[in-house]
Amino acid sequence: METITSPAMESLDRTKSALIGSRDLLLSTFSFVPDEKLNWSPSPTARTPFQIAVHCGAASFAFATLLDGDPWPLSMDSVQAIEQMRIVPQDIDTREAAVKYIEESTAAVVAALDKATPETLDTMVVTAFAELPYSVWMTVPGDHMAGHARQIDYLETTWGDCVDHR
Repeated sequence: METITSPAMESLDRTKSALIGSRDLLLSTFSFVPDEKLNWSPSPTARTPFQIAVHCGAASFAFATLLDGDPWPLSMDSVQAIEQMRIVPQDIDTREAAVKYIEESTAAVVAALDKATPETLDTMVVTAFAELPYSVWMTVPGDHMAGHARQIDYLETTWGDCVDHR
C-alpha cells in the first residue's frame, strides 16, 4: 500500500526531525559541562549552563502549549514575559532533572506537532512577541534549543574546552 503525503505533513516531519536533532545537540553539549561549572556565569546577568538548559525545557513546554492550540502561557507584556522566562522551576535542581525536563518538554512539542493538520499550519499564533503563522512557530522550538546549545558551547570555551560537542 502506498502512503500519500502532503507538503504540509512533510514539513511537519522535517520540523520534528530538526527538533530532535536540536535536543540531542543541546543534551550533548550540556553533558560536557563539568559539574563545578554548571552554575558558573561570566557575569551577574548572564545565565549559567544549568539555567540555559532548564530555560530550554521551560520554553519547550510553553511552545508545546502554543502548538497544541492553547493560549500563550506567559504574560502578554513582553518585558514581563522575559522576566518570567528567567525563572528556574524550583523542582529542577540537578543536571539529571534538567535533562529529564528537556526530554519531556521535547516530547510535548512532538506530541503537539503530531496533532497538527495541513490546515493548522495556516492558523495564526499570538504571543507577547509576535503574531505569526503556526508554520513559523512550529520551527521555533528546535531553533531555540540549537541557539542555546551554541551558548553553552561558547561558555565552555571560556574555561578552555574548545571542542565542538556535536
